[in-house]
Amino acid sequence: MRKLLLLLTCLLMCSCSALALAADKTKAADDPDAIKPIASISAAEMNERLHVGNSEDLLYVKIKEDRIEVYQGLATDRSLRKQLILAMPNTEMLRLYTNNKATFAQINKMLSDYESSNANFNGYKIITDKDTPKKLENGGKIYRLWFMKIEREKQSRRGGWNFPIGIGIGIGGGHHHGPWIGVGW
Repeated sequence: MRKLLLLLTCLLMCSCSALALAADKTKAADDPDAIKPIASISAAEMNERLHVGNSEDLLYVKIKEDRIEVYQGLATDRSLRKQLILAMPNTEMLRLYTNNKATFAQINKMLSDYESSNANFNGYKIITDKDTPKKLENGGKIYRLWFMKIEREKQSRRGGWNFPIGIGIGIGGGHHHGPWIGVGW
């Protein structure tokens, strides 16, 4: 009877934790505070906007060849910049364009800091670089940089010491009487 009660308790705990994890994931996906682009435009439209030389706080993120997402307010809000980095797709090189020097400086500093500190973004690390600004005829500049999230190496690939540890839980059997917990190498 005690074994059955232990088994039912274990199953109940597992199902409750699985439901809590699923609820957290759906809550994160429906988060109203998550950064969203103010527009999704084509590459031709981005080029037109950039060549006008408007120095608004806009950042153009080239996701695919002809899909550009436009974000606003990144020069002054560090939280938005971090949300943008987290929301961007993994293992794709993303090109960033802006006419605003402050937006460029802040996003470049943040990406460079994450790269130098080797920060972990859900199993990915950041690599980044900037291009020389493109000068416009009206005296403005287009600031350009790129970044990419690259999957981190698994610990087993690094050549270090690997000690597999197994934990077993058994009930009864053999010369053991009652529950036991064993740790093996």
